[in-house]
Amino acid sequence: MFHLSDKQIQAFKVIFHTVFISIIIIMLFRKAMLVLPKYWLFFLTSDPVEYFAFAVLAYALYYHVLKLKKFWVKVYFIIAFIIILGVIASAKSYRIHNEIFIDRTFDFFTEFLGKTFLFYALILIVNRLDFFNKYEKLKNELELTKGQLLKNQLHPHFLFNAFNSLYSISLSNNPKTSDTILKLSGMMRYLTDDSIHKQVKLEHELKFIKEYIALEKIRFGEQANISLQIEGITENIHIEPLLLIPLVENAFKHGFYTNDSKSFVHITVNIHNESLSFKVKNSIQNKQHFNQDTREGKGLKNLKKRLQLSYSKNHSLTLKSENNVYLSHLEINF
Repeated sequence: MFHLSDKQIQAFKVIFHTVFISIIIIMLFRKAMLVLPKYWLFFLTSDPVEYFAFAVLAYALYYHVLKLKKFWVKVYFIIAFIIILGVIASAKSYRIHNEIFIDRTFDFFTEFLGKTFLFYALILIVNRLDFFNKYEKLKNELELTKGQLLKNQLHPHFLFNAFNSLYSISLSNNPKTSDTILKLSGMMRYLTDDSIHKQVKLEHELKFIKEYIALEKIRFGEQANISLQIEGITENIHIEPLLLIPLVENAFKHGFYTNDSKSFVHITVNIHNESLSFKVKNSIQNKQHFNQDTREGKGLKNLKKRLQLSYSKNHSLTLKSENNVYLSHLEINF
């Protein structure tokens, strides 16, 4: 979206008012030098004088009259403005017809009133540019805050799962407990330091997922049917932080919560032509009786909201279950 800085808007406002007033004054003086003093009535009813009057009335309305606090004072000023336009309209009717016709005077009056409001509208639009600019900034800040709140909701959920894994392996005095704590520390650094940014490198996000998978493999064993395949070049690609992990968490929550021989989680990442394809397949346990709607918890709902905020028209998310396999497929065009 086209966006102007505050300095550019202020410069534009100064240029507009300077040029607008200068053109009217130049027209006024040029007409005065050509016709005064011989044709004074023609001068008073000429276009430059009319435009000068319309501009004065428009500026007075915007900067003074409408800002008055007393209602009746506003009414008096508006009546005075109507009288001024009526006098100018009557003078033009007299100059053209040598007498004042009510219908022609009224036609001139409505024309002058329309031009005055047109000048007022121009002044209003130019002076309200900074308002639209502030509105756009406020809108962006609000979306950023909403996105941050949604990301923060992921942290407790992730920590709950991570500490559960850590607790499980610590019960058996697993020698990999210290390595797990080290991996968790690195992941926490990503959560606290990198995720506060609007975007991060895709390779950092994928590294976080690799560490997450490593934690799960420590928990369920290296023989667990868990895989991650990455195709394409991840360099120079940026993404919203913690955008992909909800799909991975969802797969482990519903497809690999027990170390069953038939359980699996397969993750495929494909980067091609500035687009990302992120697929997560997982097994569905026989004892699970859920459909897509009941499975969709806070993680997926938050993900959909974040995608709508950051990639509203540049993403597609497919969630479906078929033949005891659940598929999550996220596509993003950068």
